[in-house]
Amino acid sequence: MIGMGGFKTAHPGWLTLTPPPISGFGSVSRHEIVVKRPFHQVYLHGVSQGPFKIGRFPVADELPKLFKEANVLYWASSLLQLTYDFIDRCLASSCPPPSPIPRVRFVEAGLALAFVQGPAAASKPGSKTCPIRACYLLEELIDGGDDAFLKFIHNTDANPLLDELDYGYDLAVFFSFTQHVQYVKTGGLAFISDYQGITRLLTDPQILTDPSVSGGQDIFGDGNIEVAVTMFEEQHICNDYCEWAGLEKYISLDEAVETHDS
Repeated sequence: MIGMGGFKTAHPGWLTLTPPPISGFGSVSRHEIVVKRPFHQVYLHGVSQGPFKIGRFPVADELPKLFKEANVLYWASSLLQLTYDFIDRCLASSCPPPSPIPRVRFVEAGLALAFVQGPAAASKPGSKTCPIRACYLLEELIDGGDDAFLKFIHNTDANPLLDELDYGYDLAVFFSFTQHVQYVKTGGLAFISDYQGITRLLTDPQILTDPSVSGGQDIFGDGNIEVAVTMFEEQHICNDYCEWAGLEKYISLDEAVETHDS
């Protein structure tokens, strides 16, 4: 096992595609990758704390969970590309930015399904048979180890998780700016959160959406804290990138309190 988060375990793996793509994910034989699976905690003696074993979900539950994870990565990549399209237009028509524009991307990924060899058996008497034995989320490997891996912004706050003197803080400020761009360009409906990874490659994002987007359905998983979108204008602290791009300046609650006190 490479590591374990709150919802998934990560394991080393190797990917061979036939025929292989010209470049990128799976373009070489036995391409080193990360294999992820969702899990739940199975506590001993019926208690809900202390040591636990890793439990796996039935395929009928595992498959939609991983489809949702892949969907989040798909939309995060799209929203980030939307942001860079906006930035590139600003670069072509505005004065130079306050700092060089970081160029990052999300990992390439895909779903792999393991099928039963031979006739599939029903999990319960009377239930439908399922030829799928297991489901895996395959992701591009992020080099560097735990020391290089950072979480820049959490999904419960629209501002950098890092302190000003921490390594990676400047990148966290840039990601805060990208959230502002995405919020504006989607009409206040969505933006990326849980920015984490290394300084050029990101993984495990979360899409946060306004309550009106989902229509009561769980489309982006448990990490979609919808109230964070509703509160974005009150939480977000605009930075030099926001000013450079000509985005509307929001007055956060903290700034409003400081202004009132002064």
